[in-house]
Amino acid sequence: MPRSKLLLAGLCLPALIAFAQCAAPSTGQGGSGGSTGNGGSSSTGGASASGGTTGTGGSASGGNTGSGGSTSTGGTTGTGGAKGGTTGTGGTVATGGSTGSGGTTGTGGAKGGTTGTGGTSSGGTTGTGGTSSGGTTGTGGASTTDANGVALATTSSGCLSGVYPNIPYYFNLGDMRLINNRWGSVALNCPASSVSESVCVNSDKSLSWKFSRGGCGETNHSDPDFPEIEFGVAPFGTTSSNLTSPNFSSTTLLPIQISALNSATLSLTNYNTTFTKPTYWDANFEFWISKEDPTKNANAQVYAEIIIFLGWNSDRQTGSTTSWPCMSYNPSTISGTNLQLCHQSDTWANNQWRFFNFVATNGPLSSVSGTFDIKQILSWVMSNFANSTNSALGNFSDSMYLTRIEVGTEIDDQTSGSASVGNISFSINGTTKSPTFGP
Repeated sequence: MPRSKLLLAGLCLPALIAFAQCAAPSTGQGGSGGSTGNGGSSSTGGASASGGTTGTGGSASGGNTGSGGSTSTGGTTGTGGAKGGTTGTGGTVATGGSTGSGGTTGTGGAKGGTTGTGGTSSGGTTGTGGTSSGGTTGTGGASTTDANGVALATTSSGCLSGVYPNIPYYFNLGDMRLINNRWGSVALNCPASSVSESVCVNSDKSLSWKFSRGGCGETNHSDPDFPEIEFGVAPFGTTSSNLTSPNFSSTTLLPIQISALNSATLSLTNYNTTFTKPTYWDANFEFWISKEDPTKNANAQVYAEIIIFLGWNSDRQTGSTTSWPCMSYNPSTISGTNLQLCHQSDTWANNQWRFFNFVATNGPLSSVSGTFDIKQILSWVMSNFANSTNSALGNFSDSMYLTRIEVGTEIDDQTSGSASVGNISFSINGTTKSPTFGP
């Protein structure tokens, strides 16, 4: 969790959600997202009406002006042809007399959007023919590149080890990103020789990351690295120094105001973690609440971080002598829950936001499959912790925004291993998004 500053804080009580340990990883199939629609070809608007050939309008050459009887009217003016075809020529104006009127120019071609009328051609002036708008191009699904110009990842993309903000440091997966988030070791100025971390897109469409972090001088477990899958946008604002990912959302479904949020779920298949050196770590999913939309506010204020530990190093949450035990609390229960609120703080990250840490009551788990009800967890927190003791933050409100959901592995000093996700999907108000891959 970027900038979460894992410090001691607490309260324990059970929350919600059903999930299960799983067997061998299965192949996750990412959604295609659809090809971009071309919206139809824009109409050319037809050929511009010529308005007829302008008569010479002067004295006939070679002597007296021929009377020719009555001055020719210029013939019958053409109608301009069929609408949407070739504009009529407007008839031929007779020479040696008064200039023909040229007729009324045709309407100027097929509609391809809104066709211009072309106007009336006066005295042989060429009609404009109208401007064809061409229609609006269809959206057609996910774009092949994001706002940074990063193309969709493919099943042959391999691994990335870049660090924010130096592209490439993440894979574009359509409505989500796979990010090599090394914010902790960067903040600690950890020597490059002490950190090896990368994120990978595999040939079977599974996603994975691997890491090995040596000594970075960390003393209080407040600066972890966090390779992750991101759905949404960082909650801090477009110009915040806390950013570790792009300042634009990976999906049109987030951010969303809580008052408009009817449902939100996360589904995982074979989220596995393995360690060669499991010194200090946790495998989690988390989500963030901001007071304002961070894609529109340069410094949107973070309100709450809500994180759920699925796996963790075995001495972390089990007793009063461990590095981060659950605090004693008379728990409130929710039907069907297997999550427990373990820590709570209203002054997290140096008073910047509120913090809620749940743990799986049947954990720690090394392999997880299941669906988690983000909306139910959020509703429980808002119901039981509506009021904040931090006056600068104020109380929970449904005018706030759900900005981002993340799945990843926090790792601290002297920790090495890897993680993988067979398949992953996020659903907001009934619309589900899975990874999208390029050709």
